[in-house]
Amino acid sequence: MRIEGEPVPLPPPLDLAAYRVLQEGLTNVRKHAAARRVEVVIRYGADAVGVEVNDDGTGGGPGGGSGRGIVGLRERVALLGGEFVAGPRAQGFALRVTLPLA
Repeated sequence: MRIEGEPVPLPPPLDLAAYRVLQEGLTNVRKHAAARRVEVVIRYGADAVGVEVNDDGTGGGPGGGSGRGIVGLRERVALLGGEFVAGPRAQGFALRVTLPLA
């Protein structure tokens, strides 16, 4: 886990959204990724907070989810005016969210 920037208290809706992103991202790594390594990055900026969950997995885990976790996160982030990116990368999967502070 890495924290970049100076941590600031987040408004409750942003704090909950950031928590849910981390919760879903880490749950998906455990359930689906067959990863050996996961990296969590939280970035505090002047007008936004960023949350990333990156793994080195293959996506070959047992699964068994409803498939709605990522969709729900995308909707939650959109309601807060944020940016959401999730998908495979060269080695593994990346989940990246940016939430505006204003």
